[in-house]
Amino acid sequence: MSQSALSAVQFLLGTLLDLYAMIVALRFVMQSVRADYYNPIAQFIVTATDPLLRPLRRVIPSLGRYDTASLVLCLVVLFVKFALFKALGLGIVNELGGLVNVAAMGLPTLFAAALVNLVHLFFNIMIFALIVQALLSWLPDGGRSPIAGLLQSITMPVLAPIRRFVPPMGGLDLSTLVAIIGLFAVQKFVVGTLAAVLLA
Repeated sequence: MSQSALSAVQFLLGTLLDLYAMIVALRFVMQSVRADYYNPIAQFIVTATDPLLRPLRRVIPSLGRYDTASLVLCLVVLFVKFALFKALGLGIVNELGGLVNVAAMGLPTLFAAALVNLVHLFFNIMIFALIVQALLSWLPDGGRSPIAGLLQSITMPVLAPIRRFVPPMGGLDLSTLVAIIGLFAVQKFVVGTLAAVLLA
């Protein structure tokens, strides 16, 4: 298979598996923050994840309000992604915010890469949720859209403590901007440190 074809396969597989992992991770976040499951977006997430989560939950029980099965499924999806990259002989791939050599990875390192990817994914979910919420706030009816309520549930645990120290100034709520910048900084530090330790 040519290099161009391999790149196309990597893009397709990576995108599909990352999207599904993101949906599963959203299911975990939704349950953790007790989001409204009657929201149309939430219903789509539930429908998309139930076929794999229902049998998995028979083996892996939840810990309080934390859906452990969702975490495990998300980790497995990301592990499968890296394992497929290695099986296809893709070599160096653009993942985790940099270049990763999957060809040199054994099974333990593939699992470690999936774990780092999981942490990276949760940061991305929160950052993108904050960005979309900020964009919706500028639209006339943005606050009434089905996704707005779900985003508010997801972002409130991050925004609430920041708003104690960053109150609205001149009618502008800067807490979202502070949260986005802070999460980007923490993501770079945490993911970079984990990658250096686990993937060295």
